[in-house]
Amino acid sequence: MPLAAAGYAVTGIDRDPAMLARARRRAVAAGSAAAPRLRLELGDAVDVRLPDAGVYSLAFVALNSLLLFGDRASQARAVHTLAAHLAPGGLAVADVWLPDADDLGRYDGRIVLEYPRQDPETGKLVTKVASAAHDATSGTVRLVSIYEEGVPGEPPVRWMRVDRLRLVSADDLRAFAADAGLDVEVVAGGYDLEPLGPGADRAILVAVRPR
Repeated sequence: MPLAAAGYAVTGIDRDPAMLARARRRAVAAGSAAAPRLRLELGDAVDVRLPDAGVYSLAFVALNSLLLFGDRASQARAVHTLAAHLAPGGLAVADVWLPDADDLGRYDGRIVLEYPRQDPETGKLVTKVASAAHDATSGTVRLVSIYEEGVPGEPPVRWMRVDRLRLVSADDLRAFAADAGLDVEVVAGGYDLEPLGPGADRAILVAVRPR
């Protein structure tokens, strides 16, 4: 929404119709400045190819979403998708979390309360608890998330989500970009593009499609 509101034409892709529906509601709520500039498409970033592929100035996978592709091959194909949609000189951007030993040590299957918060759309209270288990042999995390939604004093609605996250290193990001034919401009250690170094908890890839 901020990009569309700032005057850019934006295309969003998701394989979940519910996520696209939420984006449409937010576009309407954002007002006439944003909604006409936002195009939403149902598709999987692993293999989707839009009819206007090759014209975009920026393509990105944000907020750790690359981890959700679950295995190295799918992550690499997602970066290929970014590259395929860029115009020459266009930028591909991806960011991933870099857990340290303490983070992974807590991923032993214990159940943790992540938050109770109010859904701004429904006004209902949503509580999330999660259990994560790290598998060092595959570099993956099995994440089980349990949500409860309701109002105090009434039975809640409960649902569960299970994800397999594949952790990604800075070297992985460089390799994905190179395999997709992109030139790596920087792999930074944060959103201000500060240098990647010891203690960084995030890696930000910025790569360009050659002209």
